Amino acid sequence: MFEQDFDDFEYIIVDGGAKDGTENLIEFWQAQGLATRAISEKDTGVYNAMNKGLDMAQGQFVLFLNASDVFANNNVLATVHAALAEGSLDGILGWGQLNDMIWASWVESDAFKMSSLGFCHQALFARRALLLEERFDERPFKTDSDTLQLGRLFANGARIAILPEVLAVRGGEPGISADLDRTQISIRDTLLQEYQTLEPVDTDRIIGFRRKCDNLGDIATLMQGKDRRLSLHLAYMVLDTMFQRQVKVAPEDEMDLLVTQALEVLAKNDATTAEQSVSQLGIAQSRRSALLQDRKTDRDDLDRAVSKFEGEENNRIAKLRAAVAVGSRPNNMVVSLTSFPARFNSVHFAIRSLYEQTCPPQEIHLWLGRDEIPNKNWLPRRLRELEDLGLQIHFADRTFHQYDKFLHNADLNAERPFVIVDDDVIYPPHAMETIWDAHQKNPDVVIANRCHLMQTDPVHGLAPYSDWPREEQLPEPSHLLMPTGAGGVLYPTGFMANSAVTDKDLILTHAPYADDIWLKFCAMAQGIPAFATRLSHKSDWYHRYTPTMQAGTLMNSNVTRGLNDVQVRQCINWLKQTHPDWQATLLQNEALA
Repeated sequence: MFEQDFDDFEYIIVDGGAKDGTENLIEFWQAQGLATRAISEKDTGVYNAMNKGLDMAQGQFVLFLNASDVFANNNVLATVHAALAEGSLDGILGWGQLNDMIWASWVESDAFKMSSLGFCHQALFARRALLLEERFDERPFKTDSDTLQLGRLFANGARIAILPEVLAVRGGEPGISADLDRTQISIRDTLLQEYQTLEPVDTDRIIGFRRKCDNLGDIATLMQGKDRRLSLHLAYMVLDTMFQRQVKVAPEDEMDLLVTQALEVLAKNDATTAEQSVSQLGIAQSRRSALLQDRKTDRDDLDRAVSKFEGEENNRIAKLRAAVAVGSRPNNMVVSLTSFPARFNSVHFAIRSLYEQTCPPQEIHLWLGRDEIPNKNWLPRRLRELEDLGLQIHFADRTFHQYDKFLHNADLNAERPFVIVDDDVIYPPHAMETIWDAHQKNPDVVIANRCHLMQTDPVHGLAPYSDWPREEQLPEPSHLLMPTGAGGVLYPTGFMANSAVTDKDLILTHAPYADDIWLKFCAMAQGIPAFATRLSHKSDWYHRYTPTMQAGTLMNSNVTRGLNDVQVRQCINWLKQTHPDWQATLLQNEALA
C-alpha cells in the first residue's frame, strides 16, 4: 500500500482483536497518518470484519486485502483509477495470484454464484453503494460469501469490467476456503438457495466436478435440464473448470464432449453473447499462459543463476582454503540470521561463507517461520546439509520477519557476544575475524563491518536517512555510526538483556520494518556507541550478494519511499523518554568526529 504511485485512497484496518501485536502496528501506521481509520475488536469471522470495513469506508470504491496480501505492483491503484475515472463502471475485476497459480476471471456474469470462475476478491474494486446493498453473508459456516456477493452484483445489473492482469498477490497462509468440509457445506447452501431446481445430491456432484473433474455425465445431464439459468451457469462453470485447472484428470474424449455441450448451451441461450464469452475465454487463456510462461522463465533463469553461482563459490572456496588458514582463530561468537521462502534456494551460500572464515563463529543459528514453511523437510538439500557443519535450524510458530534474528535466542547473548548477519551476503573470509579483533579492543561497543554516518539536524534532530553517508569509518567508537546488518554486526555481551531490545510491542509501534534502526536506538538508549571496522570504507566494502538478493527486499520502501525516516522519527520519540539528552550526545560526538 505504502509503495503505490497513486495516493488518493483511504487505508482502513479492521483487526479482530488478536493478541499478536497488530494493535501496536496499527498505532505505528496511524501515527504517520498512513492508516485513515482502524478498529481492533473481536469479530465473528472474516466476512463480519469485511462488513465492518465496508461500514467504515467513505470512498466510492472498495477493495478488501487480507493481512498477508499485497498488490502485484506499484501501479495497481493508478491503473484501476484510470479505468474507473470515466464513471460508467461499477467496478473492476482483475486477476489474483498465489505462488504459481493465477485466478483468471474471464466472464462478466452472475454465474459467479455457481462457482468462483477464477475469482480473487483481493482483485475486485467495487462501488461501495452497491456492496452496501449486497453485504457479505456473515453466517459462521460460510466460506463463499465473496463469490456469492459478486454473482448477485452481476445479477442486479452491476457493470463490472474484467481487467486481464494480476492485480493482487495472495499471502501464503491458507484462507477459510482451505477447510474443504466447511467449504462444501457453504457451497451446498449457496447452490440450494440460488438454484431452486437443484437437489442436494446435485450440489455434491457439482462440487465434485469443480474440485476433481468428477461426475462428467451427471453435469452433462444437468446442463440439458429445463432450468435455463442453471444450464447457462453450469456451462460457464464447465468451461472455467477446464480453463483454471489446466489438467487432464478425466478421459480427454469425455472432457471434450462436455466442453462441446457447454458451448452449445451458451449458443442456444444467446449466440452473440456466446461468441463474446468464447472470445474472452480465449484471450484469458492466452494471457494467463503468457504470464505463467514468464514466471517459468524467471524460475529457470534463477535456477541457472544459482547453479552458476554455486560453481563460482566452489572455486572461490577451493582457492581460499589453499591460501588462507580457515578456522584458525578461537572465539566465543554466536551468529544468528533469518530467511524466508524466496531466498531458501540461495541462503546456504551465505551461511557456507560464514563457515569458511579465518575466525568462524562457535555457533550459527538460522530462524524460520513455521507459518511460511512447516518443517525442515521442505528446505533445499543444500541448506539441510549444513547441519553437518553445525548449523542449528529453528522454527518460530509465526515469523516476525527480520526480527527473528534475535527475538527468540537473545539469551545466548547473556555470556558471549552476539552477531547478526544477513541471508543474502557472501562474507569475505576475514569478515568475522575483523569484527572479533575490533571487539577485543572495544568489548563494550557495538562492532560493525559496515556503517552509515548519521547526520544531525538542528530542527528534527537527524537529517533524512538518504543523506547519511554510506560505508563510513571513524577512528573511535561513536554514537553517530549506524551499523547495518549486511556486513555483520556484533552486539556486546549482555546487550540484549535490556528488555526494550526484544519488546515486540515497542518494536511494532516504532520500527516494525527496520531492525537495524531499532537496535541502533536501543544502543543509544543504553549509552553504547558503535565502531566501524576497516571494512566499512568505500574502497574496502566488498561483499558479494547471492542471486536472490532482490527477493523480498525492504530497501524500496525503507529507503526510496522514506519509510526509514518514519521509523527513525518514531524511535526518536521513544528515545526522548528514555535518554533525554540523546541529541546533545550526538552533537558532542559530531564535534569530535
